[in-house]
Amino acid sequence: MIFKRILINNFGGLWEKDIELTSGVNVLYGLKETEMNIVFIFVKSMFFGVPEEMQEKNGIYEKAGTEASREKYGGTIWFQHDGKDYRLMREIGAGIHNCELFCEDTREILNGENGALERILGGFSENLFDNTVMVEALGGSSSREMAKELQNKLAVLSKSGDGLVDLGRTEQMLKMWRKGYLTQKERGRKAVQREQEKLSEKLESLQNDLDGLRDQKGQVVQAQAKIYSAAGKEEATVIEEQLQTIEKKNLGMVIAGILAVIVGIIGIVGRFQLTDEMSKIGMDVCIIAAVVAMVYTLTARRKLHMEFVKLKKKKVYLQSQQEKLKSSKEDIDGIYGEKLTAFTNLQSEYQEFELEMSLPTSEDLETQSLNLAMDTIKELSRSIYLEKGRKIRIRASQIFRELTDGKYIEFYGDEGQSLELCLEEGTVLAENLEKENLEMLYFSIQMAAAELFTNETVFPVILDDIFHGKNQDKLMAVFRWLKKQPRQVLLFTNNKDMADIF
Repeated sequence: MIFKRILINNFGGLWEKDIELTSGVNVLYGLKETEMNIVFIFVKSMFFGVPEEMQEKNGIYEKAGTEASREKYGGTIWFQHDGKDYRLMREIGAGIHNCELFCEDTREILNGENGALERILGGFSENLFDNTVMVEALGGSSSREMAKELQNKLAVLSKSGDGLVDLGRTEQMLKMWRKGYLTQKERGRKAVQREQEKLSEKLESLQNDLDGLRDQKGQVVQAQAKIYSAAGKEEATVIEEQLQTIEKKNLGMVIAGILAVIVGIIGIVGRFQLTDEMSKIGMDVCIIAAVVAMVYTLTARRKLHMEFVKLKKKKVYLQSQQEKLKSSKEDIDGIYGEKLTAFTNLQSEYQEFELEMSLPTSEDLETQSLNLAMDTIKELSRSIYLEKGRKIRIRASQIFRELTDGKYIEFYGDEGQSLELCLEEGTVLAENLEKENLEMLYFSIQMAAAELFTNETVFPVILDDIFHGKNQDKLMAVFRWLKKQPRQVLLFTNNKDMADIF
């Protein structure tokens, strides 16, 4: 891809900025640092769009409702791709987001948001654009800091791969999914736990009821045992014998009473029939004896009756106690059986909950799958890192060797290790190099990544004043190398010497 013209109508504080470009190396001299950054953001936004949450942050346009928000923001880029000329235009604003891709050769208007632009980009991602198109100056004030920044940049480029598979983002998505499943599992676990606690309370209450019923039944059984014991049976037998004795005595008193009545009647009849005084006195004695006997029998019978009633009540009481205890035992057995059944059912339900808690849930299976996927991604990321890092080091070593006229043969150093450079006379740590050589090595790494991760015809390379302060010889080495490259280069600089060289 070759940019032919960049027209910024209104974007990030730039108005009507028109930049004409050619193939090869283009030096854009005199722009301020903020303006360079705005041009880069503009190019990126034209091809990939601007997320709404970034529009205010990047200062592209003001909040909706202000006077400035009524304006349109955007511009146009003319570029050449696969031998055809295109014009890409975007307009952004409050309630406005238009994108038009126009092929100047076929005079066809393409929908820039509906796959046409993506097909031209050929899967070139925004992440890849950030890592390989825009090359900024190496940060750090000392050689040690610059070497550390260089090592971090190499690690980022090695991990970014070709940009088609964002493993880091994929891993984050998997972590979010896993967190969701774990949260769902925790909610389910707490719900089951609450149900278990309710069942446990019910089981405890039923257990207490069963224990109380067993105690009551034990007391009834003890009372029944006491009643049916030898002493209890003996008491009932004694009462029965006493009742029979009273009945016999009562019968004897009845007979005695009858005899007394007969004697009295005889005495009364004889009293009136006999004329002898002595005989009359004898009859009077019989009558008196009969009366006394009748009074005695009546008194005795009353006492026997009272004792009989008392013993009868005692017998009835014992019988009622037996029936009451029997009925109580039957009632307790019935209630105990019902509560025991309920207790057994609750125990089964509680065991089912415990079994459910012990078995792996669907969330567990999903989590295990996600963990396996994340482990695989880590291994894949490591493999990509090693492979891409190796390729970058090989190609960057070739470029750096060419830029330094063969002084530095190659450099090496994996993740977590300090970068070392190999010379004919030995090795040297990157942190011991001069700043200019570190900047040249950084340039070599960036150019190697741009070659390896992108097609040479996809995007130009945008260099953001990375050669500021370099001496003439190093600038000429960079110039010669860039002139040999097929990729278009946009070099933003405030270095007058560089502008004159290029």
